[in-house]
Amino acid sequence: MRFARDNRGAVYVEFLIAFLPLFVFFESLVQFSGLVAAKLVVQHAATTAARAAIVVLYDDPKYYNDEEVGKTTGKRREAIRLAAAMPMRAVKSIVAFDINFPSQPGDTDDRQQFSRDELVRVRVTAVYRCQVPFASRLVCNWLTGLRELHGEAALPNQGADYEYGD
Repeated sequence: MRFARDNRGAVYVEFLIAFLPLFVFFESLVQFSGLVAAKLVVQHAATTAARAAIVVLYDDPKYYNDEEVGKTTGKRREAIRLAAAMPMRAVKSIVAFDINFPSQPGDTDDRQQFSRDELVRVRVTAVYRCQVPFASRLVCNWLTGLRELHGEAALPNQGADYEYGD
C-alpha cells in the first residue's frame, strides 16, 4: 500500500517514455540524411559515367587494346566504371557499386554497342551501409542494414569521326 502512494522515480519513468522515441527519431533523421546525401552522390556518379561514356566509346582504339569503337566492354567499360567510382569515394558508406547500360529508363538490361548520335544511358547501382545504431535497422534493411541506391543519366553519343594517326 505504501508503494502505491510513493511517487519517487516518476520523473525518471516519464523521461524514459519521452526520451527513447525522440532519441530514435533523431537518429533516424541523421541516418536518413546520410542516405539522401549518398543518393545524390550516386546520381552524380551516373552523370559522370555518362559523360565519360560519350567520350570513351568512340575514342582511339589503341588506348583500349584495339577494341572496336562503340562497344561497352573491356577497357572501355573499365574507364567508364572508373569515372563513376571517383565521385563515390566521397561517401565511405557506399560499399559496392556496378554500372550497366539500359535501353530504356529504369531497365536492367546491359547494352553492348552504341552507334553515333544514339542516346547513351548509364545506370549506377550502389550498395549503401547504414551505420547509425538503431536507426540503421529502421531506415535500411532490417536484417542487413544495407540499402540499394540507383542513379541514371543519359547523354547523346556525339563521338567524333576522327582519323587517328600513328
